[in-house]
Amino acid sequence: MKTSLKSIALAIWFTTVVAMASSQAFATSIIHVETAGNQSTNSSNWTPIQNLSLTLPARTSQSRHALLILNLPNPYATGPNYPGGQVGISVGGSVLVPIAVFTTNIAQPSPPNAGRTPTTLVIKVDLLNNNTQAVSAVWMNVRGSTVIIDTPASLTAIVE
Repeated sequence: MKTSLKSIALAIWFTTVVAMASSQAFATSIIHVETAGNQSTNSSNWTPIQNLSLTLPARTSQSRHALLILNLPNPYATGPNYPGGQVGISVGGSVLVPIAVFTTNIAQPSPPNAGRTPTTLVIKVDLLNNNTQAVSAVWMNVRGSTVIIDTPASLTAIVE
């Protein structure tokens, strides 16, 4: 049986690609938190959403970024003036841009929870050398309304 130099080179290349792909697969981690029960806010300032906080690890040679995903599947707002809410992600105490906003297209929805609007916000952040970072989901009202979640909401970080 005769093995050509081309076959050996192809085998080495294939083994290297598989090894690199395997090491990349182990570099990714997922950090996930979620709420339980009802929560609401009528604050006109950014306020943390209870139980939606996590800590990002420090940067390593294999982990440089995190994709943050805030998901509120069924939020709604009540109030007399096109009620709505704003949600954001705070990293290290600063609310990042962009934010997500939902409002109803009815001045005063009836029933009060008629304007449920699934809301998801995705932001990529850089990990810091030698420092972890505190991440929190935050929310506030629109035009004096009360923002309500009564289904589980989640905050997820995919670290790569």
